[in-house]
Amino acid sequence: MAATQLTTSTITTPDGATLELFTAPAGVQAAPGTADGGARAHGGVVVVHGSMVTAELYKDFALRLAEALGAPVHVYNRRGRGESSPQPADYSLATEISDLSAVLEKTGADAVFGHNYGGCIVLHAGRELEIGQIAVYDPIISFEGSIKAEWMPEFEEALAAKDEEKALAVLLRGLQTAGPIAKLPLPVLTVLNRIGSRMPVGKVLSRLLPTGPAEIRAVLAADAEAKGFDELPLETLFLVGGASPEYFGEAARKLDGVLPASDIDVLPKLAHDAPTRPAKALIERLTEFFSS
Repeated sequence: MAATQLTTSTITTPDGATLELFTAPAGVQAAPGTADGGARAHGGVVVVHGSMVTAELYKDFALRLAEALGAPVHVYNRRGRGESSPQPADYSLATEISDLSAVLEKTGADAVFGHNYGGCIVLHAGRELEIGQIAVYDPIISFEGSIKAEWMPEFEEALAAKDEEKALAVLLRGLQTAGPIAKLPLPVLTVLNRIGSRMPVGKVLSRLLPTGPAEIRAVLAADAEAKGFDELPLETLFLVGGASPEYFGEAARKLDGVLPASDIDVLPKLAHDAPTRPAKALIERLTEFFSS
């Protein structure tokens, strides 16, 4: 039986900020092929969530993965969410890497999973921090200018005008992560967002939109050559949704090509939101990886 609740704690970062941490306790069922029923790392797995969402969307994922692994799974609210501190004025990817380091130290974890922008954070952190296992799903990461974000000025202009519905429409069309709906004309998508903004999920997304520009700029500022990632752990797994935008697969294949022992899998029929559903195929693949 899966664990029914997560425990909540806080972490103080080196710069004095607070991070809200949720922990799914170790499940009672042993993961297949393991001697002790748990992930190799005694501290379990840390989950780094995507952009403009909160840890709340990943709680079910954490519970299911913890049960499957027989090890704790931790997911924390990055800055600007929940009880975590706001984004600092000098926010950059270095902020996120330092925060992840603090979470790893607090939990004792040696394994990390990142989704979307969380995948970008994890992959860059893997070049600096001592991490034993890394898995990412649809990481949004730029190589040699592969992500242009020409839509950023329009996105920021809409935010400045407090037109959250239009800002979200520009964002969805720019990232193409919302499936077929993201291809709708901007005026139509804006109207749909006005309807969706009245729902709980829509209200949360609208509230988090202001955190988007700094995170998108961080992705662009961290643009690098794929070759520079050959220092990642030997145990690195790239996962891509079969129904996700193609640029996620292109980035994963480029990185996999420079690593000596990484694996890459395309999970058929899964879309970009697979970790937040959470998809059974994704849980099973991650359980296999983190139990190795």
